[in-house]
Amino acid sequence: MTKYLGILILLAFFSCNQDNQSFDIGGKYVNVQTDLRYIDTLTVNSFTVKLDSLRTSGLEDGQGAVVVGRYHDPEIGDISASSYFKLQLPDTRTVPSTSVFDSLLLIMVDNNYRIGDTLQPFTIHVHRVEQTIRVRIDNYLYNTSYFNYSTDPIGSRTFKPRPNTPSRDTISVRLSDDLGQELLQLFLDKDDRILQLDNWLNYFKGLSIQSDISDEAMVGFKTTPAAPVMRLYYHYIDFTSVSQYRDFGIFAYAINQFNHFEITNPLIDLPKTQKEKLSVKYTDKQSYIQAGTGIVTRLEIPYLKSLLALHQNMQILKAELILEPVRNTYNTILLPERISLFQSDKYNRFGSPVLNMNTGNALVGNLVIDNEYQEGTSYTFDITNFIQSKIVEETDDIPSLLVTITPNDVYKTADRLILGSQINSESKVKLKIYYMNY
Repeated sequence: MTKYLGILILLAFFSCNQDNQSFDIGGKYVNVQTDLRYIDTLTVNSFTVKLDSLRTSGLEDGQGAVVVGRYHDPEIGDISASSYFKLQLPDTRTVPSTSVFDSLLLIMVDNNYRIGDTLQPFTIHVHRVEQTIRVRIDNYLYNTSYFNYSTDPIGSRTFKPRPNTPSRDTISVRLSDDLGQELLQLFLDKDDRILQLDNWLNYFKGLSIQSDISDEAMVGFKTTPAAPVMRLYYHYIDFTSVSQYRDFGIFAYAINQFNHFEITNPLIDLPKTQKEKLSVKYTDKQSYIQAGTGIVTRLEIPYLKSLLALHQNMQILKAELILEPVRNTYNTILLPERISLFQSDKYNRFGSPVLNMNTGNALVGNLVIDNEYQEGTSYTFDITNFIQSKIVEETDDIPSLLVTITPNDVYKTADRLILGSQINSESKVKLKIYYMNY
């Protein structure tokens, strides 16, 4: 707006004093009639959309997560998450011939993600996958992907997932002694299943981390080349007792690790396919967003080009989109810090992200929280570039946006947001457009 500041001050002066001014330019007189205008009554229709699938693998290094647990969302229903991954062979694939098994552990590193009631005991179960984990043709796995795993867990652990507790950044789950003995014997026998990667992946197809039916929270763990890791402890005698271990880390962790998200007992009648959209008229004048499960809000601006019919010459100076969360929907489930906008089409497909006009980066909503009265809580976007391009675009398609939790959070959390709408008396969706006509 800096480049317009001088123009705005000058035009505002003339507009406030007289509609028509004569300027002596080169000895000739030119009639100029210029107005600065502001409008916030353009229609913005809101809908809820359920994506057919949402990829939860293939994230950048250090951006992935193992997400597991379940909790009841009072606005959406029962939400659950589980994780799957393959394991690779240790770098060293031999052990001394006198080695004796000690223990087998799955070690995971907390990433401090929490949602739900973290004051209650939380239990995770580790299962052995029985079906080969295969990526789709596009080389990704999705929130709807699923692979069979053994009914009986090979290990379980109960703890309290207290947030911001540095002393508990690592969780270890004791796994089956029988499995540990079996793995050590493969080393001792120099078995091809422990020497050859293909044979190993066919023998040990991976692990699945599942929640317990009593869980009331969801937690996250880091995924890196070093974690999670299945660690086999053993010892041998070489004059004295020597303790050692072999690590089975995640195999191609960015590709083969993914999270499965699911909604059971839904409290809203979500659309059956992504091409459908559910109007806020049927959802108590509010729309829904949730990461992981693939719920997004669609916004349509059907009469944007009607501005052109009002004025022969006009220029959009600024456009601001304000989204207000529905009051009392974030008392126990905190608002996401970041949400993003994507352009969309009539089939609710993701287009390019809406960009920041100054930096060229994907736009992120500016969150302001009114903890006392909740009246001023909102996300604000400067969508000037989007409006400037859509108002002159030669198409009959309605300008549309998808509002979602910001990537990469959308792939690895269950964060959610309930937005108001233009027909909601308390929590609004507002589009403010500042323009100049001349």
